[in-house]
Amino acid sequence: MKSIKFILLGLSISVVACQSANRRQAEQNDSLTQVSTVGGQTTDQRFLVVAGRSVGEIAIGADMEQVGQKLGKADAVDAAMGKAWGIWYGNDSTGGQKNEIAVYSAYRDTSMRVKEVKQIRVTSDKFKTADGFRLGNTLSALQSKFPDLKQVTSYLNAQKDTVLVYDSKKNGISFEFLKGKSVALTVHAENIPVNGTYLTLHPEWKMIE
Repeated sequence: MKSIKFILLGLSISVVACQSANRRQAEQNDSLTQVSTVGGQTTDQRFLVVAGRSVGEIAIGADMEQVGQKLGKADAVDAAMGKAWGIWYGNDSTGGQKNEIAVYSAYRDTSMRVKEVKQIRVTSDKFKTADGFRLGNTLSALQSKFPDLKQVTSYLNAQKDTVLVYDSKKNGISFEFLKGKSVALTVHAENIPVNGTYLTLHPEWKMIE
């Protein structure tokens, strides 16, 4: 199950594939299924990053029950006060670390019936924007696409390395930088800061004042 989680991120639930031809045509017309890069090549929707909106087919505002149907049971969960981080690990790795998909969720409204996606964080360089920006880029390269990227915080991780977090609040995307390269990205709602959450994904990391 774990070996195919990153593929499942971009696939619809299997029953969707059995719907009518009209349904399939409607899906093909969706903006996430027909995105071209500046070079004219189609971007694989399974790994498409849309700032302020989605990563693959996990979208901001989506029902977490549907996310669970796509990804299966989370490998790790940190929850409190109706808010939670769910983390799914992939079998592939970068620099000795397993790639991960982390989803931050909270109740949609005061009825407390539906939990929805608030943030989506990934660490695999397979994910990229329609114009080809992906993890591994430098800060200056990413600022050419997101000029308002500004440092919002910094941490010492478990290895005592300094991780710098830069956020494009306006566009709804942030990046974590380690040794000058982006190593993780988080998509969040536009005009809401990435660090405005109740829970911290890595509580063991030490914030640098």
